[in-house]
Formats: sequence, C-alpha cells, structure tokens
Amino acid sequence: MKHRYRITPEGAGPEPTDAELLRYRDHGKLIYSYQRARDAIHRKPLYRDPKAFLILIIIALVAWLVSRSADDRTEEPVPGMEQQP
Repeated sequence: MKHRYRITPEGAGPEPTDAELLRYRDHGKLIYSYQRARDAIHRKPLYRDPKAFLILIIIALVAWLVSRSADDRTEEPVPGMEQQP
C-alpha cells in the first residue's frame, strides 16, 4: 500500500470531519478486496483449469507447427545451387 506524506511548513492539513470519514467508509469494498486477494493466493494452477489448459495446448501446437514448417524450408535445396565436386 502506498503512503503519501505531506511535509509543509504549515504542518499537517486540517483533520477530516466525521461526515467525510463516513463517506469513504465502505465495508463491502473492503471485504471484496480481501476475498479477491485471498483467492488469488489459492487459485488453481494453469494446468488444472480447463480453459487455460486448452489455451496452453493450442499455443504449444502452433509453436510446434511453426517450427516444423521452418525446418521443412531449410531442408529444401535451392535450385541452381547444387554442389559440384
């Protein structure tokens, strides 16, 4: 959490009133933030999440296909560039 400190020659600013404090108090948002942070720690790994696992498989398949096509291009001889003994 980021803290902001104000250092001025006049000292600290005026204290907020009770009405201002009540305006910023939101228990629902606090509980939601806490639960979200707590659940982020205990989230399922990617390989156990079906959607994420499918995306990982698709990425791996595309990478494999690209590498095979790159290998196939390098193995083809270029016409007119045969080696002569």
